[in-house]
Amino acid sequence: MYYHLSGNDFYRVRHGRAMDRSRLPLPLTAGVLLLLGAGGRIALHGHPNVETVMVATFLAAMLLPFAWACTVTMGMLLLSDWWLGYLWGSPIVAFTYSGFLLVALASRRWRPQIGGHLSSGLVMRFAGAGVVFAVVYDGWTNFGVFWLWWAHTPGNLLAVYTLGLPFILYHLLSSIMTFTLVGLPLWLALSAPVSDKATAPTGEAAGD
Repeated sequence: MYYHLSGNDFYRVRHGRAMDRSRLPLPLTAGVLLLLGAGGRIALHGHPNVETVMVATFLAAMLLPFAWACTVTMGMLLLSDWWLGYLWGSPIVAFTYSGFLLVALASRRWRPQIGGHLSSGLVMRFAGAGVVFAVVYDGWTNFGVFWLWWAHTPGNLLAVYTLGLPFILYHLLSSIMTFTLVGLPLWLALSAPVSDKATAPTGEAAGD
């Protein structure tokens, strides 16, 4: 049963929760985010730890079903790695790729906290997301460096994280910039929250 649905709202509900956060059809939303992640990474490859893959992954997880978000994330990494000549060039790729999937997974928990209207609180939430996910990603990939190339001792693990601190701090700052200056405007442009009361479906349509 549906309650007072407009044409656009009916389309969103008819397709489950897949369309409940984006103004655009799923393939177009996915394409925009794929280009943001891959294109930004290619354009910024000369600046270490400045990239758009993380913010594009975050937006994909916020706007798309999880399977779509994972596909877009892998697509932007594979496309940019292929273009830059990095494809499967190092075993660390297992940790970099899975690190972005961790970001996609964690972003799903973030989604209920993000509103659709510009406010100082929304800016702070996006900046906070940039910090949290940079720490998650860099923590995981630094562990990968330790696991692949260092003797497995507590001292070496501490050494890897200590040596990585300058890069982590730089990544934190760049993530705050990309999340607030790129991610937030795109979120405001693409997101289309639908009133739960107006569009609440029953039965199987309510699933993600």
